[in-house]
Amino acid sequence: MGATTSSALFDGVLFQNFLFLTHYQTLIALAFLAGCFYILKVLQNQKMSFSIRMMVGLLLGGILGFGVQLAGGFPDAPTTWMKETATWYGLFGRAFVAFIRMLVIPLIFVSIVKVILDFSGKENLPKVAVRSIFWLLFTTAIAAVLGIFLASVMGLELSQQQIASTDKVAEIREYKNLIDTLINLIPSNIIGAMSADNVVGLVIFSALIGIGANRMEKKNPEAIGAFKLFINGLYKIVMSIAMTIIKYMPYAVVALLARTIVSNGIDAIFEVSSFILAIYIATFIMIVIHLILVTLHGVSPVMFAKKAAATWLMAFTSRSSVGTLPMTIATLKTRMGVNNATANLVGSLGSTIGMNGCAGFFPALLAVMLAHTIGIEVNIQFYLMLVLVVVLGSIGIAGIPGTATIAASITLSGMGMGEYFPMIAVVLAIDPIIDMARTLANVSGTMTAAVVTDKGIGTMDMALFNDASVQVDMSDETNI
Repeated sequence: MGATTSSALFDGVLFQNFLFLTHYQTLIALAFLAGCFYILKVLQNQKMSFSIRMMVGLLLGGILGFGVQLAGGFPDAPTTWMKETATWYGLFGRAFVAFIRMLVIPLIFVSIVKVILDFSGKENLPKVAVRSIFWLLFTTAIAAVLGIFLASVMGLELSQQQIASTDKVAEIREYKNLIDTLINLIPSNIIGAMSADNVVGLVIFSALIGIGANRMEKKNPEAIGAFKLFINGLYKIVMSIAMTIIKYMPYAVVALLARTIVSNGIDAIFEVSSFILAIYIATFIMIVIHLILVTLHGVSPVMFAKKAAATWLMAFTSRSSVGTLPMTIATLKTRMGVNNATANLVGSLGSTIGMNGCAGFFPALLAVMLAHTIGIEVNIQFYLMLVLVVVLGSIGIAGIPGTATIAASITLSGMGMGEYFPMIAVVLAIDPIIDMARTLANVSGTMTAAVVTDKGIGTMDMALFNDASVQVDMSDETNI
């Protein structure tokens, strides 16, 4: 076809090897990408919700990628101008991925320290805090095991085309014995651990910093007070940077999805359909596990499901654990009879610790899929290490849009596969589709942790829980 066989508009080394811009079709494709960005910018200026903009970005990316393939005549292999288009689209998608990876180390450090410091001086909360953190992390560990199981049973891996679209070559890792592995988790040089993406070592160091600060607070209140102010300020700065980057995720989705389709064809999306299916199966199984846990604590699973249904639906449609937080807390307090303090504490913790979907089965699925793809041996030691990294990495991950992407980066870095993170671009491109299920699992896990914690310490109002007529009045929840 003419679009496929057209001659180059620009010639020479500058255009061919440096600018990667030789055909007029490339310019037209870039103009259409700019048009997609303009549409998203208009929606952003109109204060359209992040979830809607993500879905619009998904739609635009699919249309754009399909349009480029159509213009090229659906070739068996990308033509020169299609390769140039994919390269330029990659500028925006790959830049977003790079910015996310840049945030991992500072975000983990400041978040873990802040989580530890926030419990300082709260004498009436440790009992609730310890139990709730246990259940949040325990369910996340179950989610990680579930993710590993599904990825292994379903044989998830990326296609050869998707592997070829990256310039990374798999390296065989040598696993040491359990004792050496545990010892190596303790960093002898924290700066070296940071540069080597030793996530577990960083979590340990950050937790020790927070614990040490809490222990010294009574003896040195002024110095520790100043340190807390510094950490709070640093946390706000890092979160501000994170939100600024995440704000552009809809644009990245357009570029990532379009680039994936241009480089690999429409089949590239269908090739990850098994991953999408695995996410939804994992979500369903986790809901069942949550119901089993509340049943073991003497709580009716049927009543729990009925009262949680509206919150689950809000989580699924909004795709935001934090956005669902007021509804989550209100449901726990008003409809389920959970103690006021427990509902607020566990609800808030659940939006930043142990998110079953985003920081549980999702990164576990990705890690095993990537290991299958690049030929890394998966054995019992790999699985144990993965569960440990997933659980520790889920502590202090901010409950913001894009959390799952950050959690995935942390997990892959912790497993020594951080350099292969760009290979999962095809999964990030269809993120809105799987984010609904992940968020549902997050919120359900938080509500489960709150109920079993409160029931365990004996402060749950079971009469209120068993009253099916009680409804949520959100008008008094504005100060949550």
